[in-house]
Amino acid sequence: MMSRLGVLYALTDNELADLCRLPEAERYDYMLEEIEPRLLGTPRGCEMDKAWYGIQLCLGAGRWHETKRTPFNIICGGEYLVNTDAELMSLKKHEDVKKIVSYLRRHNLAELLEQNFPEVAKKADELPASATDLEYLLEYSKDILPFYENALQENLQVIFTVDL
Repeated sequence: MMSRLGVLYALTDNELADLCRLPEAERYDYMLEEIEPRLLGTPRGCEMDKAWYGIQLCLGAGRWHETKRTPFNIICGGEYLVNTDAELMSLKKHEDVKKIVSYLRRHNLAELLEQNFPEVAKKADELPASATDLEYLLEYSKDILPFYENALQENLQVIFTVDL
């Protein structure tokens, strides 16, 4: 059974370098063992549960996008550090974090989700229930801007991780 639990982590340059020195096959386990215990539950971790999938769809107005372009890189997109059938890890570099914060300050994320949710809801039969529960998506989206603002203020880069 797929858990599909997604988390954003804000990393220092040294933490990211330590992660990237590892072969791709070892990075996800390293994140689980070294990064998650230190950062989850702090301002440098943003738990998305399963809402990340629906939020990503809403950012794309009901369509899936995995690019380095904002807003499609807010959750899932970016440079892939791990991309397997079982695990995904994408990176948002310093410049990406700046662009994401700028975008989220200009565009209210909750309003974007509400505006684009009808396009996601049209595909409800094809999607997990968590992706088609607007209140659930809104609840998990409220910490995204503060998370990215903290990352920008502390000059951190961001990874998104999910086990598929």
